[in-house]
Amino acid sequence: MMSSPPDFPLAAEFRTEKQTSGFQFCPRTELDDSAEMNAASTALLLMYGSLWPFGSGYVMQEISMCLFDDNKEGDIIFKYQITFNRQPFLYYNENDKQFNGCFNCIPQMQYLSDQVAQLLNKNPKYVDLVEGEEGRCKEDVRTFWNKTVERKVKPSVEVFSPVQIHPEGLPVLVCHVWGFYPPEISVAWFKNDVLVKNYTEAERSGDWTYRIMAVLDMRDSLPEDNYTCLVNHPSLGMAITRSWKHGLTNIQIIKIGVASVVFALGLVFLITGIACWKNAKRSGYSPIPGVQ
Repeated sequence: MMSSPPDFPLAAEFRTEKQTSGFQFCPRTELDDSAEMNAASTALLLMYGSLWPFGSGYVMQEISMCLFDDNKEGDIIFKYQITFNRQPFLYYNENDKQFNGCFNCIPQMQYLSDQVAQLLNKNPKYVDLVEGEEGRCKEDVRTFWNKTVERKVKPSVEVFSPVQIHPEGLPVLVCHVWGFYPPEISVAWFKNDVLVKNYTEAERSGDWTYRIMAVLDMRDSLPEDNYTCLVNHPSLGMAITRSWKHGLTNIQIIKIGVASVVFALGLVFLITGIACWKNAKRSGYSPIPGVQ
């Protein structure tokens, strides 16, 4: 169930002063389309409130809800009602397209509720206002569905061999896939281009994404073996592959290569600087007396 903030301007708050029957009307909003509705409902509720002159306050609430199941094309039910001091006072019947008064309530409230319902049903624009909210409710459900259930997020993939903390620990190779949606996924391990294991059960990450840890036993691995993690997901136009083999990975080789080049350049600059300094001293430079 999704409860959307009501934009239909009927809700109002009443409070007494010095425990008398006088009320101060505080409208939640000031849209012209509902001014008459607010005025009519206020007048009738003032009459109802006068039946309890020693009350401490009166609160009128407007509640609208969207009810839907786990199917985007399923029934989307819109509920709209008005309560008075938490008691149902008025509701909108989406099947009959009209307002109805409360039922099984005290006679005084029943009378006023029916009067308000009749007043609202006489003017089609009040029904149109609620139907507009119903249309917005259904559109919000579709927007919610598109941005959550039907969205697609590409996964991130990393292959690594965890450091063995204990000598007796089993050597494993991990293909970590995370941050994807929807949960349907296939993570397959290939050894020398032969499928050895496939994972499809993803776990929730708690942020509307999923993750999966595809672990491969490496106890029978040989130094010349090549391993590949293949990831298929609805968000991908082409499967993601990550390869691994014994020894240094491609990324490690690149990092070592870059570090070696930087070190070599630094060494060249150092040798050049020392040579230039020595040549400058042999050029016959004599310091001025008294200046060091």
